[in-house]
Amino acid sequence: MIKRSWQRWTAGVAGLAIVTLGATGASAQQSVDVRTNEARQLSDDYARLTDIIDRSNLLMRTDDGGDITFADILTNPDDVVLNFRWAKAQLARGDVRGASATLERILVLEPDLAVVRLYYAIVLYRLDSLDEARTQFEELQKMNVTPSVAAEISSYLAAIERRRKRLSQSITLTLGSQIDSNRNAAPSDKQRLVTGTLNNITATQDLPQNDISYLGVLRYDLNYDLGYQEGHEVFASVTGYMSDQVQLDSLDLGSFSTDIGARIRGGYWVLTPTVGQTVQSLSREKYLTARTGRLRMDWNVRPFFNLNGDVSYSDERYQNTTESSALRLHSGQRYGARVGGNYSWSPANRTTVNLTGGKKNAARNYYSYDNMGTEVIHAYLFGGGSYISGSVRYNVDQYREADYLVTGNSPQRRMDRSIRTRLTYGAPLGALLPDNLFGDSETANQIVDFLAPISWSITGEYLDTNSNIPNYEYHNARAQVFLTRRWEF
Repeated sequence: MIKRSWQRWTAGVAGLAIVTLGATGASAQQSVDVRTNEARQLSDDYARLTDIIDRSNLLMRTDDGGDITFADILTNPDDVVLNFRWAKAQLARGDVRGASATLERILVLEPDLAVVRLYYAIVLYRLDSLDEARTQFEELQKMNVTPSVAAEISSYLAAIERRRKRLSQSITLTLGSQIDSNRNAAPSDKQRLVTGTLNNITATQDLPQNDISYLGVLRYDLNYDLGYQEGHEVFASVTGYMSDQVQLDSLDLGSFSTDIGARIRGGYWVLTPTVGQTVQSLSREKYLTARTGRLRMDWNVRPFFNLNGDVSYSDERYQNTTESSALRLHSGQRYGARVGGNYSWSPANRTTVNLTGGKKNAARNYYSYDNMGTEVIHAYLFGGGSYISGSVRYNVDQYREADYLVTGNSPQRRMDRSIRTRLTYGAPLGALLPDNLFGDSETANQIVDFLAPISWSITGEYLDTNSNIPNYEYHNARAQVFLTRRWEF
């Protein structure tokens, strides 16, 4: 009781000073919290974006053959056209192995059908039967095929050689820009609670401010196959991220992270332990070093259904900056857990559901909290490599102790509820470029070859954070445009 009275008395004295100074320290603290969460979500959002791009580029362009049944095949087992359409129907619902058997049966009947052999080769590639796929592609090279098909065959053969190497590396570069309606995460009602007293925000820098930023992400990935039949491998990655604000230079964000781990594969499961370190900076001042360990489990229940989950631990060490002299009080341990599932309605249609929980133990209990959340993501892949992805995330943070600098004599503990909705559309840049845009010279072809693999995307996002403390209630609308290019070697 004496301790709590002392806290309240201290809060009252400090609160008078904060009111006098316009509460700029509290505003800076709010901005740091939001930027830290934003950088923490970066790796997950980035991984999802690149995953959708990869899946979209590999999607086979085919009709769904939805009106074909296996009974039709039994009635006319030697009908090549019917069997081919049945193979397409199998692919559409994710039965890749079944489609492989159907296509192989067709080639027994008609070995010279180049289009069927091309489908068969690609299916074998998707099944990771690389030697058999290479044999089929080499057979295709002996046939009379169009130049575009010949180029596709060459690209697959090159991809097979890359995948057969025990050491594979890639570099991914993303450049873009975004605009935010409330970049500094200022209270939307333009009021702030200080030692239990609600005050109007009058300082311009503490009101909601929109701003444009330029972003860049550079990532290097390394994978090494350990040579086991199961496909065990070790991997490492290095990621650098920078966001440069046009006006709000104090919110320039930087992040540098390294990760190393392994993928241990069983028949239908993959176990992935990972350790890493992340260093973040705000306004070019380092303010956070986090060392993290994560253990992930994936279980392929069915070809179209995957369950996965992970547990994580992070030791977070904050240091004070020019903008905030209380960041050290956030230092502590973070624990997290997630369970989720992916359901593929078809090769082009996938829904993901995640449930998350965790807690943060900070140096001061009014910065410690428990967390629960859920997220639903749906991605649809169009023909030609374009895609659309939407997500809704709901999150609750319950803090463990009242911050008397904010609530005064009230023991009210902070609780934040946030909803984030996102919608992304993307496509290969090559789909927008006319074939003769730069002419027919060798230099023009080299320019097109460089630009064509670039993927572009546009994202709209709205974040609505409601809190029982007005200081932490804010809204932000965001639009992003990205260009992504990947090199594999």
